[in-house]
Amino acid sequence: MTRILVVDDEPDLEALVKQKFRKNIRNGEYQFFFAENGQKALDLLNETEVDLVLTDINMPEMDGLTLLSKLNETNYFLKTVIVSAYGDMENIRTAMNLGAFDFITKPIDFKDLEITMVKTIKHILQLRENAETLRENDTLKIYLREIKAQKRLKDRFFAIISHDLRGPVSSFQGISQVISLYLQQAKYEDLQKMMSEVDKATDHLSKLLDNLLNWASSELSQIPYNPEKINLSEMIHDVVEIFELIAKSKNITIESEIDPSAVVHVDLNSTVTIFRNLINNALKFTPEGGKVTIKSEQNGAFNKISVHDSGVGINEEQLQTLFILSEKSSTYGTKGEKGIGLGLQLVNEFTKLNKGEVEVTSEVGKGTTFSISLPTKLT
Repeated sequence: MTRILVVDDEPDLEALVKQKFRKNIRNGEYQFFFAENGQKALDLLNETEVDLVLTDINMPEMDGLTLLSKLNETNYFLKTVIVSAYGDMENIRTAMNLGAFDFITKPIDFKDLEITMVKTIKHILQLRENAETLRENDTLKIYLREIKAQKRLKDRFFAIISHDLRGPVSSFQGISQVISLYLQQAKYEDLQKMMSEVDKATDHLSKLLDNLLNWASSELSQIPYNPEKINLSEMIHDVVEIFELIAKSKNITIESEIDPSAVVHVDLNSTVTIFRNLINNALKFTPEGGKVTIKSEQNGAFNKISVHDSGVGINEEQLQTLFILSEKSSTYGTKGEKGIGLGLQLVNEFTKLNKGEVEVTSEVGKGTTFSISLPTKLT
């Protein structure tokens, strides 16, 4: 069955078309849809699959030429026939340049209309047959492209793994300095406490690596997105624990003021990656003795989670390109901590993946606040 959309503001045309093609309709050859202008045609096309469009040019709200320009963006196999007055030849010529397949003039000669429809439908069927042949012939090429895409995705996953491990691993360098200091000062009790912290940090690091590797191997075709109901306070607590050693090595206080009942509906792994990067960055760019504060507030259908630091801040020029990965993206922290510039790009990308939004405010010398709005329900 061929689905045909007739777009015309003439009130009697629908009844006339149905009458002239009643046999084809009854035999299941054609199914007609009708719209009185271009905008209503686009609304219908958003809900209904159509093979052929027959459209007038002069219509209120959206004319046929505007409609035609928008149809070219939707479906390669959808073809358009212009139905317009003979005196409108200049517009018809424009329509053909815009990609119309054919035209007929008004008043409509239904025999001519039927011949034009049959010719257009044959062309559509031929296009689809050719496309199917190409698909069959290109199966191997498609398969090879998929393999390359999977390799790129694996490379990306392991870049994420490398990046997310960089912060926790680098914290051990600072801890080794503290341990040496305690040994020199014979603070054996403090040293014992520090070793307990190292054991706990090592355990967190091992779990982090396991989670990242499991996540990377869970999907081959795309970044996994499996939204579920997550307790926000528990998730942030787990992330903060990973960075306790880094905070202690720089004498930075981390305060988490998250409502214990707050929830978000997100993919856990990608969301944890967002906050690992934000907290790691906050610690990286906050000088010794500083403070990092994490808060949340309900905002309609979203929970807004803010990570605020008392660090060096970001100037206006840097804010404009904050989420764009480039050779200049990487910067060094207050103690020379090295980065690769990937973190904030991941924050932006994974926030969008989770149907959320990112906001950044900053003042040089006073600190930066990253705010992530995440949905509380499945969207």
